[in-house]
Amino acid sequence: MKLSQPTIDILKNFSAINPNLIFKEGNTISTIAEAKNIMASATIEERIPREFGIYDLNEFLSTITLVDDPELDFGKDSITVRDNATSIEYFYSSPEVLTAPSKNVSMPKADVKVTLTADLISKIKKAAAVLGHATLQISGKKGVVTAQIIDLKNKTANKYSVIIDESNACEETFSFIIVIGNLKMLPGDYTVSISSKLISHFENNSTLKVEYWIALEKDSTFGS
Repeated sequence: MKLSQPTIDILKNFSAINPNLIFKEGNTISTIAEAKNIMASATIEERIPREFGIYDLNEFLSTITLVDDPELDFGKDSITVRDNATSIEYFYSSPEVLTAPSKNVSMPKADVKVTLTADLISKIKKAAAVLGHATLQISGKKGVVTAQIIDLKNKTANKYSVIIDESNACEETFSFIIVIGNLKMLPGDYTVSISSKLISHFENNSTLKVEYWIALEKDSTFGS
């Protein structure tokens, strides 16, 4: 089996959420952060033939690059990465020492849905870096939804604000708080569903079938 570039990109992205990964048989891969505040799942082009664990995903991906045109053979205890001249045996890790999602996320009914473009997400992250703030606030009132970069502990701190929807279906007053550091998605446009049950769902709108569930902070509010 050869890994496609989209699959490699997804695995690199997942390694930023959790450095280890349990591969399941089939074409779906999932990961969860140690803090249980980010979960991600993707459907990949390849079909994984068996369940196995990788302790250091970045190391595994770097190992693959040591072979010019890597072919992966999945054995009982290890993966053989090879081409015509080179062969590397990379041993599995025991799933018992790794962190993996124990079940699928049951997303509550969304109270708010918005679209965040790749450009807007990039600007949000840049604004957070420039201002030195760690918090994204998605707030709404009478159908107008705004994204703001704020400092929750300092009301007089500089603030970045951009309107992302002027006619949202939700006309309730709300304030949903997300830690910027938890926005570990692959670049792209996302449909974002947010629930007052303190969870959000980011679904990639491109050909990549990847989605993320990100916990909201307890300071979030919904309704008057």
